[in-house]
Amino acid sequence: MIDIGGGRFEMGLSRQVREQLQRQWPQEPFSFHREEPAHPVAVGPYRLAEAPVTCEEYAAFIADGGYSRDDVWQALREEPEVDVAKLKERFVDRTGQPGPLSWSQGRFPEGHARHPVHGVSWFEAMAYAQWKDLRLPTEAEWEFAARGTDGRLYPWGMEFDPKRCTTRDTKPEDTVPVDSLPEGKSPFGVMHLAGNVAEWTADLYRPYPGSIDDKRVGPRDRAVRNDFFKGTVLTLRATVRTAHAPATRFPGLGFRLAGQMLLKRVGGA
Repeated sequence: MIDIGGGRFEMGLSRQVREQLQRQWPQEPFSFHREEPAHPVAVGPYRLAEAPVTCEEYAAFIADGGYSRDDVWQALREEPEVDVAKLKERFVDRTGQPGPLSWSQGRFPEGHARHPVHGVSWFEAMAYAQWKDLRLPTEAEWEFAARGTDGRLYPWGMEFDPKRCTTRDTKPEDTVPVDSLPEGKSPFGVMHLAGNVAEWTADLYRPYPGSIDDKRVGPRDRAVRNDFFKGTVLTLRATVRTAHAPATRFPGLGFRLAGQMLLKRVGGA
């Protein structure tokens, strides 16, 4: 986990930058309205995982009975108008075993131990976080970790660089180990905030103040940040946000953990 001291920053996309992107990439149609307008946000101190949760880490959760124990599924139990037992029956892999959609026979793909887990719902991510006594990051925490305070569009700076992340042109079309591509890290040293997997956040998706109300978004949809390994110059920007129902699962959808920064005692008192 990386300690991030927090601070103030402009969250979201300004009109000026949006117009610049539209001029620069006219061949890449994209709807920017969910990112606008840019607005000041203050983020308190927190800790953020250096990388997304890996397959081997998630396998330990399953081995500990994660899908059958009740104590870690608080978020699912508290969700209104949800049949808990019926919904949990959907959280299976390709062969019907409890686990991520991208797995088979209860196991992750060979050679993917250090790849990010993906194909999990928000409820599964929250259950794992509770099992670890941690949480998911808020949207603001996620974006602050990716951008810092200088308004950069990508974790490494203002200009897109496909050598620093996975994109739709990366071959093979797959995730990569979480300790790869260190040149793509953010100002705080956080890895894979552009590409590899899209990431659930803790927050309900809500339009930014002064933004257009998006009629396609459900009242219980959660905010997802980043795009996965098929992303593009526009979808891999640090301001991009999408909305998905919390039971949604698709290949490329993962998560990382966050927590409270541990305050150091001064003078041993």
